[in-house]
Amino acid sequence: MATYTFGREAGHRLQVTLSDEPDKAAVQLKERLEELELTNDHFRVSVEGSTVVVAGDSAVQDQKEKILLALGNVEGVTAVEDRVTAGQEGIVPRFLTVQDGETLHDVAGRAYAGPDAVKRLLAANRPALSGADGIYAGLVVRAPA
Repeated sequence: MATYTFGREAGHRLQVTLSDEPDKAAVQLKERLEELELTNDHFRVSVEGSTVVVAGDSAVQDQKEKILLALGNVEGVTAVEDRVTAGQEGIVPRFLTVQDGETLHDVAGRAYAGPDAVKRLLAANRPALSGADGIYAGLVVRAPA
């Protein structure tokens, strides 16, 4: 079990406030995962203050990391507690936070070297990130090795 931190002000906006209506927020977070085609009935999502707890089984590490990011990149979320098993325990996700003024090219350059860095970063973050226009300060992206 690990906990990952996120910027409270950045990300997707829910219709309810996490701390005011945690049960409704958990339902909306689960719906967000379904919109991104990242979940199935095996995942449980709960909200404890500004922390989102996700538990269940994932077929692959890639899906697990995308789930963690989709839940963390939500306005009001400061942490995601990872209780998802992926059958690949021991792999530590590599997450990068977009800094103020950074472009997709900057972040890709920080993550990877070479001419395909942007394509590689986009591929690693689909469907949540589909192009340069989707990047903003505070967004957390995954950069697998």
